[in-house]
Amino acid sequence: MSKIPTLDLFAGCGGLSYGLSKAGFYALAANEYQPVFCESFKANHPTTDVICGDVTSDAVFSKLKSYKGKVEVLTGGPPCQGFSTVGSKVEADPRNKLFYAMMELAAVIRPRAILFENVSGFKRMYGGRAFFELMKQLEKMGYEVPDEPRVLNAVDYGAPQHRLRTIVVAFKKGSRAHFEFPEATHANESSLIAKGLKPWLTFEEAVSDLPVIEQSKAAFKYAKKSQNDFQELMRVGAPERLMYHDAPTHGEKLMEVMGYVGRGGCITDVPERLRPRSYFANTYARLLPDAPVPTMTRNFGTPSSSRCIHPEVNRGLTTREGARLQTFPDRYILVGSRGERNLQVGNAVPPFLATAVGKALARALK
Repeated sequence: MSKIPTLDLFAGCGGLSYGLSKAGFYALAANEYQPVFCESFKANHPTTDVICGDVTSDAVFSKLKSYKGKVEVLTGGPPCQGFSTVGSKVEADPRNKLFYAMMELAAVIRPRAILFENVSGFKRMYGGRAFFELMKQLEKMGYEVPDEPRVLNAVDYGAPQHRLRTIVVAFKKGSRAHFEFPEATHANESSLIAKGLKPWLTFEEAVSDLPVIEQSKAAFKYAKKSQNDFQELMRVGAPERLMYHDAPTHGEKLMEVMGYVGRGGCITDVPERLRPRSYFANTYARLLPDAPVPTMTRNFGTPSSSRCIHPEVNRGLTTREGARLQTFPDRYILVGSRGERNLQVGNAVPPFLATAVGKALARALK
């Protein structure tokens, strides 16, 4: 069966496109602003035309318009900060140029469907102005939303991480597409597990085949054979040399601080003399081995900015651990420094979540 062509905007390193590729889609073209992200996308999607640059520039937009009639789905999750502006001139806010560029492109290329993703609070963001504008633009362009937009949690679809994303799926009016959001495959309630759902995946289940290394150290071989189906899947096609499993380096004071943080603990475990002047309660926090991790940010190697202390050792997470928690396979290539790799992983849509949504979308299109 032929795959469904997509155009992926704000594509990052390709988490959304990679997940969709497991559901019957392929990225014919993609656009991303950051050059290092573009290189990662190209490395993992060699047949995709990766157009690197500002989507609002005439040169980039012209190239993207050339895909009219060639792609069936437009995907993307543009920033919406400008909708915080109060008043009727919100559309003119320059911070909204990316949002309107996506809408303008959709109006030009007229895909069969649009897959829009954003933060969990998108419907409430800025008093609902961003969500209202999206709905208005879709209606104006002749698209309809057959199933009420939902907030989906990646942990319910097999990811070892709580990560909430608002998903909006729209189709051309008159297409009579019957779209329903995917049912959860994983759960935490025993009653649902008894009915056939799998238990949520834990940190330990996600990474137990990786060597436990100390801060500043690196490892290039797996510690053991795959311990479960998830690890087996992550290692399909992976090179013999383990990639990106190098631990961050921490200063003497931070190492002392982490030494006070117990199982599942946080900065409040630390003596006041060692605490910073201001802090958030979820920083300097240790992950639980037997539970999914909280939402990962780009700072998953930096305990002062994120809940990311390894359950067993005093350090932030490696890029490899972060990629596992985001459900990127071990063969996935990430270009750049460790900080740049972590940024790409932390910003991505978890491929497992993208696959779940993609399967539902493919059913509607076919």
